[in-house]
Amino acid sequence: MEFTETQENDVIRAVQHCVPFSERPFEEIGRQVGMPEAEVIELLTKWHDHGTLREISAILEGSALGHESALVAGIVPEAQLDAVVDAINAHPTVTHNYLRDHEYNLWYTIAAPVEVGLDAMIGALSRQTGIEFHALRRTSTYKIGVNFDLKTRQNSTQAAPLVTPDEVERTDETIGFFRALQTPAPITERPFDEVARQHGVDAGRLLAFGREHLGGAIRRYVGTLRHRKLGVRANAMIVWSVPSEALDAAGAILAQAPEVSHCYARNAIAGFPYTLYSMIHGPDLSDCERVAARLSDETGARDYRLLVSLEEYKKTRLRYFLPELDEWWAAHGGR
Repeated sequence: MEFTETQENDVIRAVQHCVPFSERPFEEIGRQVGMPEAEVIELLTKWHDHGTLREISAILEGSALGHESALVAGIVPEAQLDAVVDAINAHPTVTHNYLRDHEYNLWYTIAAPVEVGLDAMIGALSRQTGIEFHALRRTSTYKIGVNFDLKTRQNSTQAAPLVTPDEVERTDETIGFFRALQTPAPITERPFDEVARQHGVDAGRLLAFGREHLGGAIRRYVGTLRHRKLGVRANAMIVWSVPSEALDAAGAILAQAPEVSHCYARNAIAGFPYTLYSMIHGPDLSDCERVAARLSDETGARDYRLLVSLEEYKKTRLRYFLPELDEWWAAHGGR
């Protein structure tokens, strides 16, 4: 059937906000937006088939699962770029990898179990590629949340209180539940029944586990979109040079801006003094530049750079407890 722009926007925004841990989650979303369950499923299936809806699954909090993560930057000569990108993209817990318009031109995110160590993992990639990589670790988190609006072609999210969850005991059962919930859910009437069958766990216990840890080890359970297919063609990482005593105040202001999807404080690295990071998305670069100028006025931070994404090499949701990571470490680690 044909859907209005308002109907599509309502459903897509609802799915990006929260897919509930219930036996029939799309029925609940339908009640929220005033549509029958069958129409919600039809619309989401259409978006998935077109490649706009990437997946519906859990976003997990690595610190609660015994993992550490960082944004990583490196200076890669153009002649080596293809080979280095292939090596980075092959790493199982590299989720984002971008070419940006700066001397530090390659930027990726990576996670590692604490028993292996993030520095050891990054060091192995440096040895493999011959590139010196620098970790930019989060020192504070001010905002995490993407929710694209189809009408404005922008991210639009509100600041929400952030909690640091306790570490979850890792048993065969809990690891099995996390593996199941990070698996993309089918768009069916009872998606958790199918996910539970795939992983050999009880559906009722899986849903109870999801509800118990939502907002903690399970940061969110949502749908993610390929924003360029929505017409959100520009994204920029705005990095700010802010004195340490002013970081929290500036971070709080940036977090209030609906266009900002992510905002973190990070350590500085050689030749790169910026310690506050914010991600914005928009229909074009000029829109991102206007937002950056406004945020500069609001925060009083004048020393900033827009690092524009020139190429997206990899973007996927982070998965934990992967056998592939053990295999990668056995092949490349410890040398």
